Amino acid sequence: MKIVTLIGVRGSGKTTTVTELVKAIRRRGQTVGTCKSIGCPAFSIDQKGTNTRRHMLAGANLVCARGKRETSLIYPERLPLSQILRSFEGMDWVLLEGDAASPVPRLVAAREEADALERTNDYTLAYVGRIACVEGVSLPHPAFDPLTQAEELLDFLETHLPDTPVTEALDVPLNDGLTKKNALFCAAGCTHHGKQAVSVSIGGEEVRLTQEQKEQILSWFRSDPSLCP
Repeated sequence: MKIVTLIGVRGSGKTTTVTELVKAIRRRGQTVGTCKSIGCPAFSIDQKGTNTRRHMLAGANLVCARGKRETSLIYPERLPLSQILRSFEGMDWVLLEGDAASPVPRLVAAREEADALERTNDYTLAYVGRIACVEGVSLPHPAFDPLTQAEELLDFLETHLPDTPVTEALDVPLNDGLTKKNALFCAAGCTHHGKQAVSVSIGGEEVRLTQEQKEQILSWFRSDPSLCP
């Protein structure tokens, strides 16, 4: 099984690269699975009020939602990467999007040289996304535009990407500065500009606010004390 992760800042071309690689892999008659890492601490695919949510709150260790066109398995915890990858057994490829902490080969999606180099480590194979169209950059690895060079990128990966054994070693996160820096922050902007989110309780339910949202709410209370509970 060939495993590679796509990391990068928001809007740098991660998802575009994944989708173009998936199409190129399928054109070659190979199988591919994908796994999207979501950094937002408030995200849940199991929404409040659904029957599956009621199953989960009752204490089920595993909940299955079986529809007409798809089946979803919901675990009430964050699974280790090795356990997730075992679900892809038999696949030729697994593409991880947004997983910057796992010790697997990586492609760095970037918009400019600075954010490309910031995310470069010993696992980096190449750069993808907008950076491939920027002239005058100096990078230690090749860059590919997934919209026009998906086949060339796949050729490169087939040559340079070894099969990765699925072991518990993959569950040990990288101990680098970038991983630590981003560990508490959501790439979708809920802790925008590097400001840590704040947890508050509203009606008995925990809600996460950005620092800006917290300050805005406090300013409302200061301007109109009658709003205070």
